[in-house]
Amino acid sequence: MADPALQPADSQQAERLHTFAHDLKNRLGGLWEAIRLLRTAPSGGPEPDELMAFAERGYFQAQRDLEELLDDFAVERGITAERSPFDLGKSTAEALVNEDYRLRKKGQRVVTHGLEDLSALGDARLTTQIMRSLVSNASKFSPHGAEITLEAKRVDTHCEVRVIDKGCGLSTEDLVLIFSRYIILSSRGTNGEPQARGTLARARQWAQAQGGTLVAMSPGVGQGCVFTLRLPIL
Repeated sequence: MADPALQPADSQQAERLHTFAHDLKNRLGGLWEAIRLLRTAPSGGPEPDELMAFAERGYFQAQRDLEELLDDFAVERGITAERSPFDLGKSTAEALVNEDYRLRKKGQRVVTHGLEDLSALGDARLTTQIMRSLVSNASKFSPHGAEITLEAKRVDTHCEVRVIDKGCGLSTEDLVLIFSRYIILSSRGTNGEPQARGTLARARQWAQAQGGTLVAMSPGVGQGCVFTLRLPIL
């Protein structure tokens, strides 16, 4: 039974919803077919990888379509962040503990500089999530045995943390899109991880909600990346 408090969609909204529902059904059908074929595909061959890539693209395109629909309907999806002093080193250490399984699986190590006794003004919980996203991204796109560096320092009225990797890097085109929601870029993880980058857009939103910024830099393909998080200090 329809909620009497809801207003019926106008003709444009109804057409937009109809198109979205049709496209979503098609994408779900494609994903279901990929799952069916994966169950019967021989292991170790190229076909499973191709099917997984197809399913990955369909899933992320559906997510992007949903986000665009919410944007079209002006649906607010704000982030509430605290603004209080917190220990940046502690938040980073918590992120590294949570991502340790990923690092150990690829034999990678993280080296930190300058995180001791460094405080920021913002939300400790959101900052831990940001650092998890950045460390996870660096691990996924770095080779086995690689070293990932975290450098922190005070810069005027902000503190700055740089996450530096020597992984597959980003092309000029990918660098422009890196913070787009549910984007699939040209680079692929070094252990077969997906090309899709789903958390970096949220990480930038979390930084901005605290009055900070998150930017990316890469000299080019094969030359690694540097992600720089800046947050206010007292």
